[in-house]
Amino acid sequence: MIMLQFPWLLTGVVIVETLFNYKGFGWTLVSAASNNDIELLLSCSIVAVLVVLVTQLISDIGYVFLNPRIRIS
Repeated sequence: MIMLQFPWLLTGVVIVETLFNYKGFGWTLVSAASNNDIELLLSCSIVAVLVVLVTQLISDIGYVFLNPRIRIS
């Protein structure tokens, strides 16, 4: 499920930052791709994957506490 959301995350960031001329994560990805900076592309990808994993973990743990039908055994 996470791997299906990962391309949408990067695509949305790149499009929004290009439209509003905001230099952030998406701009860094575009500049690294245009300069063939493989190390920067890999590090940005790892950071994006870690952010997605951490947010998914937090949401799963929160769902266990908020839904009384789920029990931790």
